[in-house]
Amino acid sequence: MNRLTADELEDIKQRNPISDVAAGYTKLRRSGGKLLGPCPVCGGRVSSGRFEVFEKDQSWACYAFCSTGGDVISLVQHVESCDFRVAIERLGGRVEIDAARQREIFEERERKRLAQEKNSADYREAERKRLFRAWKGAVPIHGTVAAAYLEGRGLVLPDRCPGLRFLPSRAYFHGDEIDERGKKMPREIHKGPAMLGAFIRPDGKFGGLHMTWLTSLGDVVTKAEIVDPDSGEILPAKKMRGSKTGAYIAIVLLEEPRRLVIGEGIETVLSVYTAMHQAGRDLDDMAFWAAGDLGNLAGRANKTIAHPTLKRPNGQPQRVPDRFPDPDDPGLKIPDSVEELVLLGDGDSEPFLTECAMERAARRYGREGRSIRIAFAPAGLDFNDVLRAA
Repeated sequence: MNRLTADELEDIKQRNPISDVAAGYTKLRRSGGKLLGPCPVCGGRVSSGRFEVFEKDQSWACYAFCSTGGDVISLVQHVESCDFRVAIERLGGRVEIDAARQREIFEERERKRLAQEKNSADYREAERKRLFRAWKGAVPIHGTVAAAYLEGRGLVLPDRCPGLRFLPSRAYFHGDEIDERGKKMPREIHKGPAMLGAFIRPDGKFGGLHMTWLTSLGDVVTKAEIVDPDSGEILPAKKMRGSKTGAYIAIVLLEEPRRLVIGEGIETVLSVYTAMHQAGRDLDDMAFWAAGDLGNLAGRANKTIAHPTLKRPNGQPQRVPDRFPDPDDPGLKIPDSVEELVLLGDGDSEPFLTECAMERAARRYGREGRSIRIAFAPAGLDFNDVLRAA
């Protein structure tokens, strides 16, 4: 068989709706926007809901023993234990496509693309609203368990810290589970107090949450130890949800700051704030932001480059983002009033990657009349290590 064109593949898929093909292999029932049933390969009860067919994107998945999924072609391959060529023939094979049919295929592809984009946007907005409700239900951080945690790390909170709050109880989800109706749901494995950081988007609106789960051992507050019930793995006590791209957490917020300090994490930025506060520095015109991670702080690179020492399993160099910014990505929206920008780089991050990111950020945010300084913690340390050792 000659190689199929993209249009020919799309034509085969459009001629074979996945719901019709799957219904020929197993008994399906509708549940919301999908079809459920026993997997035609590994079995299972109809009520198990472990085999799912999604009509919106014409895909399928088995969450039981098969643990796989794909499109209608892969479904035929999987169920009938055949190769790609045979699966294509079972689905009617290649047919000649004239100009009218080619236009239909293009229009249908565009319709699906736009529908998927809308679905993704709707999902992100629904999640943003859920996270915003959690943020509105939280309390100011001062005098809470979260404040005690930060104090235990040697940190001083600003009198006004609008970007941080505390929630006495927040669920921690990891993986999925099937409920009694056969519906796949996020699995809650922990619930406890959490420090919340609000990501503020470039348009000034709430974008998402940075969440740190905490636990108290007597008078000592630490990050919670959360264990995966299946593997026994210790999971990160921190999560970021929602949209953080181009967004920041306001540790100190000023409408028109003259000076701005930006670092990755909340504790990194608070460590520098604490050191300056304890040294008696004038901070009246200085704002402090946490970007969440290095990629968000620096923004997207124009390309990737070979790491000088790190290798992939096949011996090829690892690729990392370059020192130069992608001109189509604005990154963080730095206020026009900022004349002095300080970028914080932790010394316990991978050095070459961090150096590239800091240089990329400096190039991205540079402008006439603005000085930019990159401050690195000593090798192997972060800024909180430096603060606590002082």
